[in-house]
Amino acid sequence: MFNAFLQLLYPKLCFACEDPLFESEDFICTYCRISLARVDYADNSPWWLRAKFDGLFTYSEVQTFFIFAAGGRVQHLMHAIKYKGAQDLGKFLGFWAGQSLKKSHFFQEVDCVIPIPLHAKRLRERTYNQAECIGNGLASGLQIPILPLGLQKSLQSHSLIGQDRSHRFELLKDSFEVLADVRGKHILIVDDTLTTGATLLAAAEKIKAAGAKEVSFFTLAALK
Repeated sequence: MFNAFLQLLYPKLCFACEDPLFESEDFICTYCRISLARVDYADNSPWWLRAKFDGLFTYSEVQTFFIFAAGGRVQHLMHAIKYKGAQDLGKFLGFWAGQSLKKSHFFQEVDCVIPIPLHAKRLRERTYNQAECIGNGLASGLQIPILPLGLQKSLQSHSLIGQDRSHRFELLKDSFEVLADVRGKHILIVDDTLTTGATLLAAAEKIKAAGAKEVSFFTLAALK
């Protein structure tokens, strides 16, 4: 009764469309769950995802969950996770994605998840790493381990906004250090959003150089 009264005073809102949620709904309304732009896991990873890495790095698999569009509901979700402290939303969406991927038999041979880290200064400012939140949920959904400290960002890069992929890679290529033993393992690198792929490529190069057998990529959202 008291919870219902609080819901009337302070209704929970859908993170995607900001409409009030029913009591049985969490984070996202049923309409948005059905209608958000998602990748169809019945097929292989989309060509436009593979095109970001093909010919640049020998990877095993790349996949995403949502298709990102500026100003759309997926952007609202990613903004909430990255800038508004919605850590539980990141875990929830990561778990949803992990369950969907597992049912569709993606990443079956992966040994563990490693999220893209934040530089220590940025982590102090934000207090959490959004990629780790997503990675925790994803690992739980896939039922595989996560190494949250497997990578360290030792150099803080300048803003990447407006930079093309080659410039982004040059700024990022020496910014990561591998802290975990990845020798002989198939590593799934996880980040929040995929734009050019430069961040994932820079991390993958270091992980492969540290002895990983295979590397795959997953982001919660990706820009076509």
